[in-house]
Amino acid sequence: MIKTSNELYYGRCRTAVGKGLAVAAVTVVLVAGSRCAAQETVLHTFIDKSDGYGPGGGLTFNAKGDLFGTASFGRRTASADGTVFKLTPKTGGGFAFQTIHGFSQATGDGGNPSSAVVFDSEGNLYGTTPNGGAGCGIVYELSPPATAGGEWTETILYEFNPQGMGIGIPPGNDGCNPSGRLIFDKAGDLFGGTFNGGGGLNNIFCANGCGTTYKLHLANGKWTETILHRFTGEGAPDGANPSGGLAFDKAGNLWGATAFGGAGNSSTCGDPNGGMGMCGTVFELTPSTDGTWTESTLYSFVDASTGWNPFSGVILDQAGDLVGTTENGGSALQGTVFAITPETGGQVTERLIHEFSGETDGTFPQSGLTLDAAGALYGVVTFGGGTAFECEENSGGGCGIVYKLTPGSDGAWTETKLYTFLGGTDGALPEDDGIALGPNGEIFGTAGAGGDFDRSKTGCSAFSNKPGGCGVVFDLKQ
Repeated sequence: MIKTSNELYYGRCRTAVGKGLAVAAVTVVLVAGSRCAAQETVLHTFIDKSDGYGPGGGLTFNAKGDLFGTASFGRRTASADGTVFKLTPKTGGGFAFQTIHGFSQATGDGGNPSSAVVFDSEGNLYGTTPNGGAGCGIVYELSPPATAGGEWTETILYEFNPQGMGIGIPPGNDGCNPSGRLIFDKAGDLFGGTFNGGGGLNNIFCANGCGTTYKLHLANGKWTETILHRFTGEGAPDGANPSGGLAFDKAGNLWGATAFGGAGNSSTCGDPNGGMGMCGTVFELTPSTDGTWTESTLYSFVDASTGWNPFSGVILDQAGDLVGTTENGGSALQGTVFAITPETGGQVTERLIHEFSGETDGTFPQSGLTLDAAGALYGVVTFGGGTAFECEENSGGGCGIVYKLTPGSDGAWTETKLYTFLGGTDGALPEDDGIALGPNGEIFGTAGAGGDFDRSKTGCSAFSNKPGGCGVVFDLKQ
């Protein structure tokens, strides 16, 4: 590929002329038979120096138009455990990359951030790490510098505590391994979920409990955690292992999904030993005037017809439906995009608005969705999208896709594959919670692998060589 202004420019992805020409092409005109409908620009290629490697979780704009994201690993220092980075638009085009924080569990900080960040009205950044702190992860704040060129300041707002320290010690009753991006309510409280903990069941899915939902409230300069719900897992329909983001509706109710558990216990996705269901749920948390919250399991996934294992959480679309992805299910058993419509009397109906077909369409989605102003949905699938099932360096596909779902007047949704990652310098294996939509229709995101394959320059030798590389930040223009 040709480098210009420290960026890599790509043409219209794979065309009908075949993968050989597509990999070599720099500018390819979109023609009939094109596999993708967007042009990619690589904004940053990670090499695991000060930048880290393995970006995931997606990107977030602040009020100034800067982009922020996280890399899960590295930083080329002892006990380096990931970074938070910033991309600032440059005059004349392009973005300038800056690492604004490096995590190190050895110093008591968090480790391995894997979710997108959020901002408050004053420009402070908030996020979580599933590891580090007292042992079960942290919620952190990064405050911008007071003067130009200054450093961002980290404050650990909350540490999820294990019952003790050391290998094999179960996580504590306050939750463990926070998962998914945080969300603010109107009062400025933070809400999120933990994949494990809460006290209770220990099995292959749950460690001292099957996860929690929590609130962090600031009073007198201190953030205090309140557990909204502890998921029990075994023998109960409330689900297990909340995963992905939460969403508020207009009435102040909180919605989310659990990757496992629930009442669905079919032969397709149930426990063969007759224990807890393993299909997943969508749940609602309703606030009371006394400050407590009541959990209701609105929907339990059951089999291929519904999809199962919703790792992505949910968002609300313009009609008030809950939409998300399931890793499994659909007619090809390769995963789905679903919509759940709340009905009167507390009932809901579910429908599949897209079923992934496998290699050419992507397979096993775990990532969340982003809604645009016109009601279209955007997302990524980490694997598939080409003729090769496994993603290898410059394989010509199979390394993930970016897709768009557009609603029609008849209620049907149309998928457009915006980009297929080729496993080369363009990146590979996107895992974004949600992609960021720019003011001019651009699509910004991250891919956790691919990019620079020169192991003499990069620090990603710990990564598998399928395909290798430290990852990229990308921009797609539709």
